[in-house]
Amino acid sequence: MTGSQKIRLGDLLVQQQLLTPEQLDIALAQQKTSGLKLGRLLVGNGFITEEQISETLAKQLHIPFINLKFYNINWDVVRRLLVSDARFYRAIALDMRDDKIVVGMTDPTDVRAQHEIAALLKYPISVVVVTEGQLLETFERIY
Repeated sequence: MTGSQKIRLGDLLVQQQLLTPEQLDIALAQQKTSGLKLGRLLVGNGFITEEQISETLAKQLHIPFINLKFYNINWDVVRRLLVSDARFYRAIALDMRDDKIVVGMTDPTDVRAQHEIAALLKYPISVVVVTEGQLLETFERIY
């Protein structure tokens, strides 16, 4: 993906027939008045699940989606990122693979956050997509 491409999540979800154009229009109208993220509105309206959004985003970005409910977290790695930083960036250090730390992020398009997380960890990172709900549940379990 080049830096100039803009991912339009709603359009992707409609293309994959996970969402109707009418549902997208409703959520976009709500977004204009509420300022909330589109994904949150789509889930809140019951149009789609967080997992469907995250899986679609992962496919578009050509990166893995990790279901944290079934992932075996490496405790030595997870402790490398302070809980305050993990919550701020909505990210979690999961494992070490190929001399990179695997980091689950709810917004893997946030390149600035990726750079800052890598600097905090003092390691290169490999990003995977996780849902916000599963991330918050995992925070409660591990921190």
